[in-house]
Amino acid sequence: MKRDTVLLAYGELSLKSKPVRRMLEDRVVKQASLMLRRAGVRKFSVHRKQGRIVVKCEEAEKAAEALSRLFGIVYAMPAVEVDADLNTIIQAARELALEEIGKGETFAVRARVVGEYPFRSRDIESAVGSVVLEALKDREVSVNLDNPDRTIHIEVREESAYLYTEVVEGPGGLPYGSQGRLVCLFSGGIDSPVACWLMMKRGVFVIPLFLDQRPYVGEDYVERAMKVVERIRVYAPVKRFPVVVAPFGSFMRLIKECPEKRLRCVLCKRGMYRVASVVAERERCQGFVTGESLGQVASQTTHNLMIIGEAASKPVFRPLIGMDKVETEHMAMRIGTYEVSAKSVHGCTLVPRKPATKARLSKVKRLEEELGLVEESQRCAEEARKLYL
Repeated sequence: MKRDTVLLAYGELSLKSKPVRRMLEDRVVKQASLMLRRAGVRKFSVHRKQGRIVVKCEEAEKAAEALSRLFGIVYAMPAVEVDADLNTIIQAARELALEEIGKGETFAVRARVVGEYPFRSRDIESAVGSVVLEALKDREVSVNLDNPDRTIHIEVREESAYLYTEVVEGPGGLPYGSQGRLVCLFSGGIDSPVACWLMMKRGVFVIPLFLDQRPYVGEDYVERAMKVVERIRVYAPVKRFPVVVAPFGSFMRLIKECPEKRLRCVLCKRGMYRVASVVAERERCQGFVTGESLGQVASQTTHNLMIIGEAASKPVFRPLIGMDKVETEHMAMRIGTYEVSAKSVHGCTLVPRKPATKARLSKVKRLEEELGLVEESQRCAEEARKLYL
């Protein structure tokens, strides 16, 4: 049976008040249309229907795959739509079972009826189960309600019934751009893309900010960052995805002259925070995101995070703060950034052998003044340029 519909299920949106839910649903509808056009799906329509968003198109499987990257969506189900008539539903389920259930396999029927009808969910499950057993008796199929090989899902809503066997998991969360704007400090390593994605999942419009540290990093470091940005971009339902690149090599040159080598990383991060704060202000963002995880490196101790955070003039969001490296890597694999992020590149050459884990703010500020780091970070921010992918 040709799938001609995609049912989109959302979770958190249903907990909102009616006006807020409608606003968020409307945003998902618009973003779904953009994602479908980007994926090359033609001749489709998207509309809301009683707790679901329904996509009508001829390429349901292709559409479901594209929409499984849409924030706010928990599941995408390529489905067959028929009239909400019990006999019609039974016949359609029989045809679907003949296509989907193989010899010796087990199956279950899961029905959900939303609204008032002359039948209930149990009526559908019982009738369809009996018909499928009879139709496939030569295949020796059986019912298994706990762990079936195949599940026939049936949803009845308004005037239609939807039948499907495939459920594609989506990212969940809130619609992109519904919760404000944030700059994201983006190195292209494993952590920062995951932090960026997690804030996107929470409905934030993100603007990756890459600080170009050449000549103190290799060309491959820069290339990796741009490739990872492209991986993140596929989740953003926008026509043009902004990326800000700021020259940071001149700042690094000043840090190289620091007499206290152990403080280089703290000074560097404070400079990055200042640049991010200025760019966030310029881009009308409420703050900026980092990929810091507590205790992962010397600059990420509780003490040093306090010292580094003092340099920020905008709120700092750290979605990875309580995650360990393995958890972050698993998430990077899930969202598709790990393969590129994990590649070995020529990273920063100024990292000291024994970086400070408990810097003193008074000393850090004195060094910043002596080296002219505050003014230099301002110049770096002013020279930042915005690109679009």
